[in-house]
Amino acid sequence: MDKVFIEGLEIEALIGIYDWERRIRQPLVFDLEMAFDNRHPATSDAIAETLDYKAVSKRLIEFVSQSDFGLVETLAERCAVLVLYEFGVQQLRLKLSKPGAVRGARAVGVIIERQRDPGHAFQDDDIAVAVPRADGQQDRLRPDPVPASIAASVAAPASTPAPASASTPANKPPPATSTAIATRKSAPKRNRPATARVYVSLGSNVEPETNLRAAVAALRARFGEVLVSPVYRTPSVGFDGPDFLNAIAVFDSDIHPFALNDWLHALEVVQGRDRRDAFYSNRSLDLDIIYFGDLILDGPGELQLPRPELRHAYVLKPLADVAPDFVDPIRRATFAQLWAAHPEHDSPPQSTALEL
Repeated sequence: MDKVFIEGLEIEALIGIYDWERRIRQPLVFDLEMAFDNRHPATSDAIAETLDYKAVSKRLIEFVSQSDFGLVETLAERCAVLVLYEFGVQQLRLKLSKPGAVRGARAVGVIIERQRDPGHAFQDDDIAVAVPRADGQQDRLRPDPVPASIAASVAAPASTPAPASASTPANKPPPATSTAIATRKSAPKRNRPATARVYVSLGSNVEPETNLRAAVAALRARFGEVLVSPVYRTPSVGFDGPDFLNAIAVFDSDIHPFALNDWLHALEVVQGRDRRDAFYSNRSLDLDIIYFGDLILDGPGELQLPRPELRHAYVLKPLADVAPDFVDPIRRATFAQLWAAHPEHDSPPQSTALEL
């Protein structure tokens, strides 16, 4: 059987069983192979007779971005049912990847293979979206009824598919508006980009003025307004090398912390950093998320929020400069209070005249 495939479809969703996972959207990557007889569209050269991969992609984006499941296994199963029964696909292989969920692994997830059961009548609960309520229970948002043309094709045995015509092909997917989540008009749009105030540490001891200026310019080009603290000079720690210049950048991020972390790492590489270098070594550019709003996060991967760098005066002092009243979500104290209690408060890092 021929196949139509969708590769690397990235969708952000709430997914996971941990408390922190219920607070932020995470990227998921979908790869699909859908069995489909491509001889008919190949003969007619008519798009109406194809399996419309754009429509499939849009429907998955709509469904997944509004979903709220604990397990990738559950989400994968619901997506498989959606594709099989809404688009008349006979057989499907679906890979759902969750990048960065396990330290040292690029991604983890599930691969499932499913085929449409001719005897199964599509039900709303097949793809219902679980939505937690304040009382700890769950509501289930059901999709609009499946259009009659789709229901007929689902009910028809696989061996005797409904005849197709140019106006109503048997395998034509439903319009996106007809199968959207029923409550989408009244429910908040959970897939709109949200912003969080982010505090990022900047450091460099290799052409530091040039590299720090380039980093701040890149941040402003991507995120808009960026507030930068005074710049401090700090001796190298753990190895013999030139002094570091350190500062804090504050801006509003419209991407989740994992994507921001990847973006910052990419910027480091552009500025000449080799991330394979020893932990204690010269740095052309070192960028770390210290706070992502009031988010408390321990994993996946090496991302920890807030980061433990507050023990360093060259991190805490510039934080106290730019946001003295920000309250640390763990220590429940402001930056000003934390700096006042720091052992190096009376001998702070050396300030510089560099303005970023």
